[in-house]
Amino acid sequence: MRRGLLSWGLCILMLVSAAAPALAQRATGEIIGKITDEQGGVLPGVTVTIRGAGVAGAPTAVTSEAGVYRFPVLPPGTYELEFVLPGFATLKHENIPVSVGGTMELNVAMKVSTLQETVTVTGEAPVVNTSAVVVSTAYNREWLWNAPVRRFSYFDLINEAPGVSQTSQVGSSTQATSLGSSTNENQYQIDGTETSSTPWPNTDVVEEVEVLQLGASAEYGNVQGAVFNIVTRQGGNVLHGDGNIYFQHDKLTSRNTTQSFDNGRPYHIDNHKDATVQVSGPFIKDKFWFFGSLQNHRIYDSQPGVDPKFPSKSDARRMFWKFNYNITPNHRLLHGYHDDYYWIPDIGSQFSAPSTFALEHGHNPTPNLVYTGVLSNKTFIEGRFAGFWLQESNDPQVKGQPSQGIQYFDRDTGFTTGAIGQWSEVRSWRYTGQGKISHYADDFLGGSHDVKLGVQMNATGNVSLTGNNDSITTYSTSGRPAFGSTQAPFYRGTNAKWFATYLDDTVRVGNRATVNLGVRYDYSKGYYPAFPFIDQNLGPTGQTSVPNDDVYHYNVVSPRAGISYKLNQSGKTVLKAHYGRYYSALDRDFAGLVPSTTTSFNFDITAAGNRVNFIPIAPPSNLRVDPNRKDPYSDQYIFQVEHELMNNLGLQVNYVRKNGRDFAGWEDIAGQYQPFSYVDSVGTGATGQTFTVYRLVTPAGQRIFRLTTPKGPDGRGLWTRYNGATFMLTKRMSHNWQGVVSLVLSKAEGRIATSARTGPSSNQTSGAGSFGQSAAGPNDYVNTEGRLIGDRPVVAKAQVMYRFPWGIMAAVNAQHQTGRLWSRRIAVNPAGATRLGFPSAPQINMESNTGDRRVADVNLIDMRVEKEFTLARDAGVRLAVFLDALNMTNSAAFENIGSQLGTSSAFGVPTRYISPRRLQLGTKIRW
Repeated sequence: MRRGLLSWGLCILMLVSAAAPALAQRATGEIIGKITDEQGGVLPGVTVTIRGAGVAGAPTAVTSEAGVYRFPVLPPGTYELEFVLPGFATLKHENIPVSVGGTMELNVAMKVSTLQETVTVTGEAPVVNTSAVVVSTAYNREWLWNAPVRRFSYFDLINEAPGVSQTSQVGSSTQATSLGSSTNENQYQIDGTETSSTPWPNTDVVEEVEVLQLGASAEYGNVQGAVFNIVTRQGGNVLHGDGNIYFQHDKLTSRNTTQSFDNGRPYHIDNHKDATVQVSGPFIKDKFWFFGSLQNHRIYDSQPGVDPKFPSKSDARRMFWKFNYNITPNHRLLHGYHDDYYWIPDIGSQFSAPSTFALEHGHNPTPNLVYTGVLSNKTFIEGRFAGFWLQESNDPQVKGQPSQGIQYFDRDTGFTTGAIGQWSEVRSWRYTGQGKISHYADDFLGGSHDVKLGVQMNATGNVSLTGNNDSITTYSTSGRPAFGSTQAPFYRGTNAKWFATYLDDTVRVGNRATVNLGVRYDYSKGYYPAFPFIDQNLGPTGQTSVPNDDVYHYNVVSPRAGISYKLNQSGKTVLKAHYGRYYSALDRDFAGLVPSTTTSFNFDITAAGNRVNFIPIAPPSNLRVDPNRKDPYSDQYIFQVEHELMNNLGLQVNYVRKNGRDFAGWEDIAGQYQPFSYVDSVGTGATGQTFTVYRLVTPAGQRIFRLTTPKGPDGRGLWTRYNGATFMLTKRMSHNWQGVVSLVLSKAEGRIATSARTGPSSNQTSGAGSFGQSAAGPNDYVNTEGRLIGDRPVVAKAQVMYRFPWGIMAAVNAQHQTGRLWSRRIAVNPAGATRLGFPSAPQINMESNTGDRRVADVNLIDMRVEKEFTLARDAGVRLAVFLDALNMTNSAAFENIGSQLGTSSAFGVPTRYISPRRLQLGTKIRW
């Protein structure tokens, strides 16, 4: 069966490859429409001319026999259309907005006239999307230029979208959940090509942000969550430039913790500077354009309770360029390049010694090459090759601190001291080639069809040299025996590749109904090459491991379908529905099987300090992969109403449901376990309840773990379910203001890998992780079904900008999010059943993930006030100065706790505070 599917898929790939070069997903939008006379009769032969900064010259299109015109592959921006037909008054439509991935349907009526007259219409473009059923948000350059956000990276921009909740607002977190999805289920794109979340372009190079959360067409594969697409700026026919400086200082910073909590060490800014410069223009007018950018970004700060002499030191030196070349008016090339030399620190807390802080540093060159060909006003093709090649090291942040050492963790107090947990040298890469041909048919099989046929390929991998430092767990107050773990350094890596083909069709039936139909086929395979064995001193041994060119693979078919129906002829109210199946990308969660990986050992420590009782923990020889494991998926449903309340103001209401199945985990296929009744009687919050836990009764070193789609002791396995209602008001820029206001009410529940042994500041991930493996075995199923750690029942956001007279502008970015949940645990070590037979006492939930315990709600208001001055009117030189007030309410929300162990003195103690109120000064110059 699999061989047949693979052969079928490869045949389609070959056919499509012959029709079109390799291509991308979307970084552009389009304008389509129908032209009629005042009585509703269609008008063929109308010449439609488009003008705007995003196109070279003034391209034209001629309406078909059905009166239809189309301008595909338009960069996001504002355009003007002119409609000309002898015997009719010339018609102009100005300020037509086009967003990335958007289809602007502009239908117009021309009036008969024997005079040479022109009718101009401004700002009357529809706000309702009648072409697709999606839950999507786009932020234009106007907002991105003026958004009062912290500007750590472009993730601060995408995290503003409705229903998107970042894992952390502290430090360098790049992960977010979107309408119940897990962080590993999202897809990150730059200019329409998937790059993962690794490259971090400067926020001042971004032209538009598209957040596609639900309803993705068959063009999108390997994604169950949101598609975050960053479209960068480009050059044009006019020389432009801008420079920007952002500055914060500790004297402009408040405190949001008490003296008794932080011991006189509140949040502290040591150094905060950010400067960018951008230049764009033509090498050759209407032919060859350029855009370039440089950024120097530094944030040195420390969390409450941390010695300010040891701040977390984040640095970035970023460069970006883009070239647009028009081979002919209908054939274009684009080349982009990004690189980011970065230093990303651990975020310390009052429970961590500075010597344990690690620092990631490296760079990630990211090139991009795109070809676009408009063959006619009905047919165009696109092609792209892009990727990134990352080089990264992980070392101590404290200068002079050795990379190798021992890290100590005290379970009674929650304190971590000694060395960093791990040092490493990493090389990773991803490259993508994609191709698409798109054809528009006016009148075929009962309607007009917009058909897209494409192929995609992707390869990704990594190789690392890793040293996990010895870890010692102590009990300073309870006096329990200490234990530890050790592992020799090793090389290893994992690779994956996938091929896909898809077919999408947007069918317009009559004047009111639009049907979206799509299907895609994906073949994915995971594998690993040979790696050298090394000795304890990193020296060569002359031996290499055995490769595996097919650890496991998937063949899956994903159907998508949607329908939109206009309740009135004007299209101002539309009812929509969508169903789609979305599969996960192949997870390279089999790294532990790579034979070059050294074995980790747990050991006990005697009163004299000697290490004894070494037990191997999941060595590669004891790990297996189920070749029949299933590809995780979610079935997604949308029921949607869109309504245009007035010009440029739209309302969207959605009911959303997601059902996720077949998530991966581990199961022990050799060890034997017995149910054991455990009374919750120790530590803070003990309830006296009796729980059934699982005791290992065979030797721990003889366990064999299989990576599979597990069912677990209760037969329910790993699953997710999301129900949500979203409400969104979108106001385009008109009458001097624009905004997005949203409310999401939801419930995210289930059981996945991060339902066990993870904290509220951890990523919610549906990958296998270590769920069901050596640390707790089947105990990971105890009390872990319930709310997911990313569950946020209420998420409300508002982004509003207003332009006052006299060059004054104000912008507000506000949000409320329910705090993330956590549950009380105990390291179960009952007398007579020491450690339940495990090498270390398993941490087991003593309460279900009900959501009754949560970290603080997030309530943030950020605001900017700006004054602009004209320095040289003829040259277009403008200077703006602004003041950002970030966290105006001085919210003291905390994202984590010292410990979830009821026996620890750090139990429930807040850590990882969001930054307090602080002022940011800035200036911008544009020419």
